[in-house]
Amino acid sequence: MEGNIIRNRQFEIVLYLLKVKKATHKELADTFEVSIKTIQRDIDKLSMMGIPVTCKQGNQGGIYIEESYKLSKSFLTNEDLLTITFALSMYDSISTKKHKDRVMKKLALISPELVHLFESDADDYLVVDLVEEKIDMTESIYEKINHGLDEETFLTIEVNEEQMMVAPISYVLRPEGLYLYGFAKEYVLIKISTIMQAEITDMEFERNFIPYKNNKEIILK
Repeated sequence: MEGNIIRNRQFEIVLYLLKVKKATHKELADTFEVSIKTIQRDIDKLSMMGIPVTCKQGNQGGIYIEESYKLSKSFLTNEDLLTITFALSMYDSISTKKHKDRVMKKLALISPELVHLFESDADDYLVVDLVEEKIDMTESIYEKINHGLDEETFLTIEVNEEQMMVAPISYVLRPEGLYLYGFAKEYVLIKISTIMQAEITDMEFERNFIPYKNNKEIILK
């Protein structure tokens, strides 16, 4: 549930490279409003997925994608499209703002018939009733949490008049609402609606924490 849950920055990077053919790390970082370190991680992940993205050094250096590469069903299988469609439907069911239509228009460029079929299935056969209160992940508090997640930087958070330095690890969706799982001298679970204030710091951390599902010692804030 990182970023906007269905956060397709890496997909957007592929589309951008297909359009411009070549870009620098700084250009991509400025375009997608993240750090160069985050772009480097995105490029590494794309390469691991088999996307022919390469980095070259020197005067003619930059980030390239093979000219022969086409974004097609080889990039997303029918199962991938079905999974994304249902995930988008689930996201819209808990969010105050809808994002599915915007993303589905992009996916329709790959397989318009299947995407519309999957969308119809999701609307007809999937009902999600998880949380009582809808969530608006465009609020500034989420932007700051997303920054901490992306850039691996600590946040200063105020909860119930208590201020703490937190390394954000992940979002956790529970029936009572959306929580932030993080580390602040100890592992904590903070209901985001109780966060009065959050500020980004320039202190970095290494992502070597115990995953939420494997952690039996979490303090609920």
